[in-house]
Amino acid sequence: MLIPCKKAQASLSTRVARLVFSFALLAAIYPPAASAQVQDLSGAELLRVTRVAQGGTEYAGLQYVTARSEGFVNLAPFGAFGLGTGAAGGMIEVRFKLTDYQGKDGRRRLEVTPAGPVTGPTFLTYTGTQGGGMFMGNEFRVTETAASRQWALMGFDTLNHAAEGKLPAVRQPNELSGGNRYFVVDVRFSPQDAVRYYIDQNTFLIGRVVTRFNNRPLVDETRGDYRKVGCMMMPFHIVTRLNNQRLADLNIAEYDVQTVVPSARFTLTAMP
Repeated sequence: MLIPCKKAQASLSTRVARLVFSFALLAAIYPPAASAQVQDLSGAELLRVTRVAQGGTEYAGLQYVTARSEGFVNLAPFGAFGLGTGAAGGMIEVRFKLTDYQGKDGRRRLEVTPAGPVTGPTFLTYTGTQGGGMFMGNEFRVTETAASRQWALMGFDTLNHAAEGKLPAVRQPNELSGGNRYFVVDVRFSPQDAVRYYIDQNTFLIGRVVTRFNNRPLVDETRGDYRKVGCMMMPFHIVTRLNNQRLADLNIAEYDVQTVVPSARFTLTAMP
């Protein structure tokens, strides 16, 4: 159950809330001093501040997230997930409606609804150990699970685990990208798997997430158009790249953070 949105519960902790306020105040009066204090933060401390900006206790209490969106999807990169579509798929982007289900422990499922006649269920899922799904009613398995696993690791659960010290979080050099200045933190699951967060220096919201497999960027997600969802700030525009090729440009229509997602939805079978 999510913690109700109340003024007294608006931050993860009094210490972190005061830290965010101090940064804002210092930045307005003494910009160099504020910058120096932020530079002294560890990766985990930065992610805790980011979680406060994202929603504090409500974000920390997330169990499930369902996001419904619509946008253009390039079918060619799906080959990395096991959906080989041939060269023609890379020449066009098709408009789809998509539903993205996320759960605890890195589980995730993406349901695709085509605009035309439905010829069979299409979805991609990561169960926590396996990747696979169906393409127009045809079952597939992802024998190389790196792509589907890393896509799943970009969900909300990773930020919560890292902010709570359950995963190592390592500061990287700050970066300037697209005119925005970012703090950069790597969250490491193993020597092979890492998730890199780009944190906007003005808002402390996540502007970009990049997964790295054997130190090579794999899935790259740009997040923007943040709006309030309950007590949380959530991105309503997401552009995803896979192996440096654009996979999807999506506008989120709505988030549902209250409805329980059945465990069966994260299996490799079609839902009725």
